[in-house]
Amino acid sequence: MIVADGPLHDDGPMPTRDPISDILDVTQAGPDRFTGSAGARNHLGSVFGGRLLAQALLSGMKTVEALPASSFHAYFLAAGRTDRLIDYQVVRLRDSRRFANRQITACQDGQAIFTMMAEFHAPEEGFVHQNAPMPAVPPPELVAPIQHFVRERVAELEQAVTHNFAAALAIEMRPIAPEKYFLARPTEAARSFWFRQSDAAAVEDSRLQQCLLAFASDYWLAGAAAIPHFLPTNSGEFLITSMDHAMWFHRPARCEDWMLHDTSSPSAGNGLGLTTGRIFDRDGRLIASTAQECLMRRIRA
Repeated sequence: MIVADGPLHDDGPMPTRDPISDILDVTQAGPDRFTGSAGARNHLGSVFGGRLLAQALLSGMKTVEALPASSFHAYFLAAGRTDRLIDYQVVRLRDSRRFANRQITACQDGQAIFTMMAEFHAPEEGFVHQNAPMPAVPPPELVAPIQHFVRERVAELEQAVTHNFAAALAIEMRPIAPEKYFLARPTEAARSFWFRQSDAAAVEDSRLQQCLLAFASDYWLAGAAAIPHFLPTNSGEFLITSMDHAMWFHRPARCEDWMLHDTSSPSAGNGLGLTTGRIFDRDGRLIASTAQECLMRRIRA
């Protein structure tokens, strides 16, 4: 299982290798088989779920010629180790003129830790609508980076928060009204934040941009289900792990540009919480939709 709100770099500073190359570090190891690097560990000592999403999607893409991804549905089966390479095995389920379907399973030491069903579709003329208004939020230039907020409020914040968010992350994050869920427990299970990956400007392939968006989509998604119940969500007294992740790609996007991830949790119960998200570009276009269920448990001494 994977911690929900993002990877930590508690085993040392951020690597000197640029984050984009690190995320997309997937090489062919045989017919329909690929290997990827595990990256930084989270506070549970396991692989960040966004890395598995990005690298599994990329492995599937390497067996599909030209078609962009339209959606994927994935399950986190076991914790991934950061001291091992990740083996991605692709099964070709369908190839047609406009569609392709792949199943991608990530393994370590012969054990499946993650599986994804991905669909690829050639864009075509058709009906168009968007029934999802972008929330009225300040532009990213008027929102403080999460590191600035954490450092300025360090005396008021839980140690787990400063440990997780004071240092550089693989994506830039600017949360809307962070005091609502860092300093007080809100009644609404929702939060929004601007994000981007500046180094993605060097990535020309639009399909690789989809992989980077998949990586970023795992940040702060499931945790929205927890904030009315327990803060901070990465506390040592609280366990939150991602169980699955779904994503639908509606329109092309460039990950070096600011996008808004608007997340909310419609339900929690029986130890599980569901969060859905909508990713908008600055012009208010709906770029992608996300969904994730998480396991939530209070850890008692």
